[in-house]
Amino acid sequence: MKRLDFYKGVDISSLPEVLAGGMYIRDFDGTYIKPFELLKKYGVNAVRLRIWHTPSNEPHSGGYCDLEHTIEMAKQVKAYGMRLMLDFHYSDFWADPAKQNKPKAWAGLSGAMLEEAVYSYTKTVLEKMRSQGVLPDMVQIGNEIRSGLLFPDGELPNYAGMVRLVNAGIRGARAAAGPGETEVMIHLDQGGRFFYLKDWFENAFANGLEDFDLIGLSYYPFWHGTFRDLKNTLERLLQEYHKPLMIVETAHAWRIGEHGFIDRVQERIAGVPATPEGQYRVLELTEQIMASLPNGQGLGIYYWEPLSIPREGHGGWGENMGLLNQDGQVMEGIRAFLFERKNADGYPLEERIAQTEQNIVGGREDAAAASEGGQKGENLLKDAKLEAGLSQWEVNLSDPAVVAQIYPEFVDPFPAPPSNALRVESPKNFTFCMSQRVTVPASGIYRLSAEFKGTDTTGVDVRLFAEGDVRREAAVHPVEHAWVRYEIGDISCQDGELEVGVRITAPPMYGLVRRLCLVRQD
Repeated sequence: MKRLDFYKGVDISSLPEVLAGGMYIRDFDGTYIKPFELLKKYGVNAVRLRIWHTPSNEPHSGGYCDLEHTIEMAKQVKAYGMRLMLDFHYSDFWADPAKQNKPKAWAGLSGAMLEEAVYSYTKTVLEKMRSQGVLPDMVQIGNEIRSGLLFPDGELPNYAGMVRLVNAGIRGARAAAGPGETEVMIHLDQGGRFFYLKDWFENAFANGLEDFDLIGLSYYPFWHGTFRDLKNTLERLLQEYHKPLMIVETAHAWRIGEHGFIDRVQERIAGVPATPEGQYRVLELTEQIMASLPNGQGLGIYYWEPLSIPREGHGGWGENMGLLNQDGQVMEGIRAFLFERKNADGYPLEERIAQTEQNIVGGREDAAAASEGGQKGENLLKDAKLEAGLSQWEVNLSDPAVVAQIYPEFVDPFPAPPSNALRVESPKNFTFCMSQRVTVPASGIYRLSAEFKGTDTTGVDVRLFAEGDVRREAAVHPVEHAWVRYEIGDISCQDGELEVGVRITAPPMYGLVRRLCLVRQD
């Protein structure tokens, strides 16, 4: 089947569940409108659906995203004349960089038996969809598989094991449908970080990754680099691998979230306000970047779960990441799907990218804060400058593959002494903790601060913590292009001891920490 000129897609896999929960949708004029009618009216021409193996094995799934629900949704997609992408998670529930759990039915399988299960399942699903007249136009072999899939068998850095499983999925898809019917996609996160993607593809090809048709990426501007990073990464991927590209997951908030996505730091990381207008800008700018790629090789974008509505007392995605407000009324972001490739040249792309960079975290305000080097007063931490090889810190690593080493950063005027940071990274999912128990000179109120830098994505959880009378934590959102200071104030300590430190739970990423400082506040 001939490709569309530009895919303006949405992932609405949760739609049956939210409709069953009583969701309704209003158009701009306040009138009620059916979901697919809304999408069609404002230019959406493609839908992505995820499929879980046996979601009934996971109580929180509600049984949705199984084959039966997927076929029923696919029939609606086809009825409205839209293209269909199927996202194989190869799991009973969520699969992403932080977790790639085997389906319960495959728990005891490994080696050739697991490969056969992947092949047969992929082939059978597509054959059943064909029999119902809803064969997908595109399929993803796994969801955000930068850290692998079907753990532990396909967990990286075991590229050989991972590639055998991915190849089994590719062969299953090819056996069910020819390239002219269904195209095969590899989907990774980190859409704005070429170095992660090149490392994955180089190792995968070296281990025999079979040919596929497209590269799909996740790009969330509060996680995966700047818009300039995105543009540069897409251009380099085309030069290296000569495969058409899609952003198959993107989104931005229409307000700051209190119980999920996104907070004020992430708003500044994205460089675009968390407003309905900001949401529209993110979508249109991402579309424009894709359309700017040479030879039409930027195929389009998909918004992840736009038909979400806030629910009283609930946080998460629906609180602020969908395209519907608290009254179920559609917002400005939906108009981004009216974008046309032929009109892309009329937008000042470089000017728009530069405008986001003026607002991004790491500007003058953050640089000034970082240069202060912490709080005024005596720093109560031992080896706060990380000059003693971490001998004063208790360090716990989940795996020998985790690397934690001192990283000296030289600053002008050279040869000034370096500013030491601790760099932590891992080629696989990991946990890391560095902590220090401090005897404070007197009961009182204290403040802990530290500076961070690094990469972020789904499943990254970085925390600065302090435990005195109670445990306190500050969520950290690492960014690559700037040191950003985080702090915990008003730490009460009455018994003379505080435990402080940094904890990371994450898929493959890197993080740096420096200038840890604990001072008396009162």
